[in-house]
Amino acid sequence: MNENLEINININNNLKQSLLDPFSVIIKLAIISQKNNGIKISTSNNILYIQEAGIFQSVVRYYFNLTKSDLQHLYNPIQFACQIFLNKEKRRRNPKMVDLFICAQNGITKLIDTYNGTANATIRLCLNYYYILIDNYVQERYTLLFREDEITKLYTDLLLSNLNELWSSEKIKIVLDMIQFLSDDTMANENVKSLDVFIQNMDKHTQPIIISST
Repeated sequence: MNENLEINININNNLKQSLLDPFSVIIKLAIISQKNNGIKISTSNNILYIQEAGIFQSVVRYYFNLTKSDLQHLYNPIQFACQIFLNKEKRRRNPKMVDLFICAQNGITKLIDTYNGTANATIRLCLNYYYILIDNYVQERYTLLFREDEITKLYTDLLLSNLNELWSSEKIKIVLDMIQFLSDDTMANENVKSLDVFIQNMDKHTQPIIISST
């Protein structure tokens, strides 16, 4: 096989493995907002993972070759989640949806705090941009801030439709009710585990959809 063709196939496969369920990304960012400081994230096989601070965090990231570049994979999912779940119609039917996205912004702020220091200036710039992308919809400005990249085209209408079908009104209600509860809970750091378990179960459904669609 031609060497350049092999390289292109590997690159394309890596890009496909970086695809994430948009709504799951927002929920996980909201979960991060309720966690202790020092949180980092990673992406693998179409799933976004939350890595809590601790003595094993750096060991795990080194062993699995996890890097800060995984943050770039949030760009498209955040934009699509805003377009689909924070449009005027969805806001009208689910006013609490805004609270979820605000919690996601708070999760981004927590990630920004993790990457303090001049060495991570580019990472913070990237995270601040994600914050603004969400804020654009939260504040109902709907300004065009998004520019397609090489991964955008992989988020086909069919893939997004199949993923969104998983999020029934009942499941969305569960998430929004949990977010409301955690926002008023003094023990949110402990009780957020229930939402953690819920979204991990959803990963088992979103992952095969993404794999089969690519």
